[in-house]
Amino acid sequence: MLDASKFKMPEWVQTLTVDASYDDPTGVIGVGIVIQSRIAKAGRGPIIARIAESHIGLSPRMGEMFAVLRALEVARDRGFERVRIRSDYNSMRRDLRKRFRLGIAGKSKLQQDILDLVGQFQWVDFAYIPRRKNQIAHLLSRKGRFMSPGSGVEI
Repeated sequence: MLDASKFKMPEWVQTLTVDASYDDPTGVIGVGIVIQSRIAKAGRGPIIARIAESHIGLSPRMGEMFAVLRALEVARDRGFERVRIRSDYNSMRRDLRKRFRLGIAGKSKLQQDILDLVGQFQWVDFAYIPRRKNQIAHLLSRKGRFMSPGSGVEI
């Protein structure tokens, strides 16, 4: 049986909203990550970072999942312990959330890498954000498509 308190959102958490964009002619995937800090129960707090990155060597269908992995790596590197990852790719998000909560192995190496990384945090949730509300991460991912592959910038 699952412990419900394990999944209840704590008062203090960082929210990382992600998006990915693929440039077909170059094979570059742009990743956009927006980091917000939530300190009280009243929703998300101010934006504390905006990140645009450029990556190659991934299929177009893996972009959004790779963006989730990158957000978790950024969160780990910044010392965050409680994170909420938001994505507009709802079926991927639901599958990750289910696998994490039930302890089911990933169906791809990338998905398993995400699930392994999640174990390093005190609290994690995979949440949905409608595309119309994901504009900042989307613009950052579009910017990343046109950067040199392997580069990133914090705005």
